[in-house]
Amino acid sequence: MWRLERIEFQKGHSFRFIRERGSGLFFVNDLEERVLTDRVGQAIWEALPGTGARICERVRKKVLVSKRLVYEFLYVFVHAGIIHASPALNVDQNLKSKEALTEQGAEDLVSIIIVTHNGEDYIKPCLKSVMKQTYGNLEVICVDNHSKDKTVALIKENFPQVRITALKRNYHYARGINKGLRQARGRYFFILNQDTELDKDCVKHLVKKARFVTEAGAVVAQMRFARMRDFINGIGNQVNNRSWGTDNFIYCVDIGQFKDLKEVPSACFGAVLLRREALDEVGPVDAGYGSYYEDVDWSLRCWFRGWKIVPEPEAVVYHKFGASYQEEKKLFFTVRNRLRMVFKLFQGRVKLGFLKNYMREDLRCVLSFVKKGDLRKIWIYMKAYLSLSFHLPGIAVKRWQVMRTKVKGMRERTVLEKNPSFYCCLNPALRMPEIDTAVMRRYYRWHLLKLEKDPIKEMCL
Repeated sequence: MWRLERIEFQKGHSFRFIRERGSGLFFVNDLEERVLTDRVGQAIWEALPGTGARICERVRKKVLVSKRLVYEFLYVFVHAGIIHASPALNVDQNLKSKEALTEQGAEDLVSIIIVTHNGEDYIKPCLKSVMKQTYGNLEVICVDNHSKDKTVALIKENFPQVRITALKRNYHYARGINKGLRQARGRYFFILNQDTELDKDCVKHLVKKARFVTEAGAVVAQMRFARMRDFINGIGNQVNNRSWGTDNFIYCVDIGQFKDLKEVPSACFGAVLLRREALDEVGPVDAGYGSYYEDVDWSLRCWFRGWKIVPEPEAVVYHKFGASYQEEKKLFFTVRNRLRMVFKLFQGRVKLGFLKNYMREDLRCVLSFVKKGDLRKIWIYMKAYLSLSFHLPGIAVKRWQVMRTKVKGMRERTVLEKNPSFYCCLNPALRMPEIDTAVMRRYYRWHLLKLEKDPIKEMCL
């Protein structure tokens, strides 16, 4: 029998309930991150602690809802870290039936490659989590893109086993990755952002999936928000012809729904395991991107060479979002690079469709900046297009190289069709995750019904 109660004194997990006049109902954690809810969520919070049956009884005296909906709320709340299930009930084991992690012979060497830039606030906890991995055969390589803070000194002082290359200028993320890859000796390469921390079994899960799916050129981790550790940042990327690239399943809670997710079109190079054989065939990261969209480019080329990109939701990485780029620099890269990707990798109607939508969006943005008198951002767009024009001859050469090595029958549409059904549990108006009746019915209920073992029946016991 489950006893459900509030969580106290755990960083990132200690939630409280608040009601703000004119705004809504929220759960707020000790880091001041909010989750939007509704009257059902409020009634459940006020009914705690107790067994599932007792809480359900109390809730239904206050609001007119079905027992099933109350139990669904409770189940998602447990997985979201908002409430706690005790006695020590391992929800993950009951839901996912985890297999014991067993070794399959000798451990292959994994080279962890971290590109740093002004990361003194992030690199120490990142490397600490790397050193605590249960997978034993690791080498760690840091490539520093000319940090002006104490990043390099911190690494040398605290992690003498890390091989560090300090560059004399900022070559940006893509070229930094390539410099690390050239030094790496591993069978697998784990590319990792500096502003991340790993679950202790992360590398072990990634390698296990790579061994099991031998045609996988890349294995994608489940990235979560460090300030809301049970909410998803992304499992790979969406590749679409509207707006900017986006992560899959933003702010969703993992209740086991990713068990049947077999492939994703694009990896996120904030946390991805690459296979050496795939890298040898696909080639290095295209340094021409600088930063942003270099992961989408490599992922598409990976598919074009006949390799797959697969997710491993059990491999969890916590992302802090310690971006090294100012907003203006990021805008320049994203405007230029999504067009660079289209000119380099797409053909025919797919190419025309992407270009039409991207350029229309850019024009709309520029016109809005004209109305606001924001000359700085107008100049950024102009500079991005000028830079793209200057590089078009080189892009054409790289395009020819990609197309001549493409697997017969592999088309862009084939990869784009692998986009998961997009769902985002982010409230667009308030810019925060939501767990309310509408989201429960639209998203979580469908996935709970598909689970092999009905967790709701267990909660009712």
